[in-house]
Amino acid sequence: MENILNLSERLNALIKKAEQEAQEIVSKTQKEADESLIRVKEESEKRRLRAQRRTGLDEFLAPAEADARKEAKKVAEEYEKKAREIRNTSDMKINEAVKYVLEEVLPE
Repeated sequence: MENILNLSERLNALIKKAEQEAQEIVSKTQKEADESLIRVKEESEKRRLRAQRRTGLDEFLAPAEADARKEAKKVAEEYEKKAREIRNTSDMKINEAVKYVLEEVLPE
């Protein structure tokens, strides 16, 4: 019985650790995405202000806006990919922990 309790405690610790790691990765990725979007917006604003001082505002802004949209889309896709990986990793660790406990508790 003590063996089962110890395994249960270890499983809970593994699950908590996996959840913390996943949350840290999600937070870090979200922060990076937010910072990247801020940089893109700031650069776009700087370009817009420079373009307003010049002639041909529409000709200048169109490529800058297209670039900003591409960059924002790329960052969003990277964030989604990392988030999916984190979710899969967390599920995988939980499944491994459950499998381990079952192998330890249930004799073959």
